[in-house]
Amino acid sequence: MKDLEQMFLNAYNLHSDEIFHFIFFKLSDREKAKDMTQEVFMKTWVFISKGGKIDNIRAFLFRTASNMVIDEYRKTDRRGGKIQSIDELSELGFEPSFDDTSAWIDKIDGEQILSIVPELPDIYSEVIFLKYVEEKTISEISEIISETENTVSVRINRAIKKLKYVVEEKQNKK
Repeated sequence: MKDLEQMFLNAYNLHSDEIFHFIFFKLSDREKAKDMTQEVFMKTWVFISKGGKIDNIRAFLFRTASNMVIDEYRKTDRRGGKIQSIDELSELGFEPSFDDTSAWIDKIDGEQILSIVPELPDIYSEVIFLKYVEEKTISEISEIISETENTVSVRINRAIKKLKYVVEEKQNKK
């Protein structure tokens, strides 16, 4: 039991911030994200303490968080709470980064991108968040969302195309 507690405490220390950021990015509500982060770890502890086996604790935590966010979406209007500014995210330790595969993103305002990502279908916003904000590899994303690496790559590619289309449409309307 002592080893179990230590493994759990290590998981909390290593992953609580990124679980919080993941939930906050999806819900844009700091207090709710804090509460849900705690609930993710409580559910995980209950599962472990009842003898549940977890092969990849990080993937398990993200899957639990993702399921809780989906439940929350079902309860509330998803479009109700949008990110107010990039400064708010920076204050919370959010530092978005984008790789060279989508250089066009570097040319537009980061706040604009972050405000559009939540408008994408969940299957796209989730992979974009994990890839470009959390800087996860395709393999890590594959484990987190329980999909093949090929599926993840296709979703990222389609999400970037959708983002580019939406950004260009908004710029053309100005």
